[in-house]
Amino acid sequence: MRSVAILVIAVFAVAAPVTAQGVVGDLLAGKLVDPQVGQWAWYDLSSGRDSKKFVVRQAIVGEEKVGRKSGYWVEFEVVPEVGYRVVYKMLLTGPASDPRNIVRVIEKTGAEPAVELEVDPNASGEEAPKPERKPTGQEDVATMNGVVSAEHYEVAQGGQTMHLWINESIKPTGIVKLESLDGRMVLRNYGEGGEYAKSVITEQPISAAEAAKIRESQPEAAPEVQTHVGTESESNRN
Repeated sequence: MRSVAILVIAVFAVAAPVTAQGVVGDLLAGKLVDPQVGQWAWYDLSSGRDSKKFVVRQAIVGEEKVGRKSGYWVEFEVVPEVGYRVVYKMLLTGPASDPRNIVRVIEKTGAEPAVELEVDPNASGEEAPKPERKPTGQEDVATMNGVVSAEHYEVAQGGQTMHLWINESIKPTGIVKLESLDGRMVLRNYGEGGEYAKSVITEQPISAAEAAKIRESQPEAAPEVQTHVGTESESNRN
């Protein structure tokens, strides 16, 4: 499950040169599009290797000053059909493809306590092959918010090809649909404010060392059953 959660983050922050041009380059560099606190989007995700299905939420749940930079708390919530929900809450000062922009990372798995993960402030991003982008035209993608028109790009990078559908009005990343060998992700619904804009991590996180001690002292818990969320439009939930 953790590997899927990491894959989800990688989908939203694909490593690419910062010098890439245009909105596709921004997306491939993990850049948020006109970020504002309260923006959220839910996606359907299917893993290409084992065909497991998930729903995934990405939301900007807070803003914090980091030195002279503005940092945004970006939350990734991965909910399987059956199993543990995994949540990553990251304080970012820029594209997540550069580890130097990742200030803090908090992880919460199921009912376990939230854990503050260690972040290396001296880490540097690796230079990735320059992506080759080919627009293939405008296409309509069906979502719970209605049909969304998106520009379809074929993106080749590092010997792999993925297909990306983007629309800058879909905040916070502009991603409408993505297909690759690793899986398929399609926009479910999106909006601003309300329940989905709030962080699901409300407690003070403990350290990784404290979490390890707790796991050693407790027997392994049985998987908890999760109910897919993000399945209704925001107007139907209020």
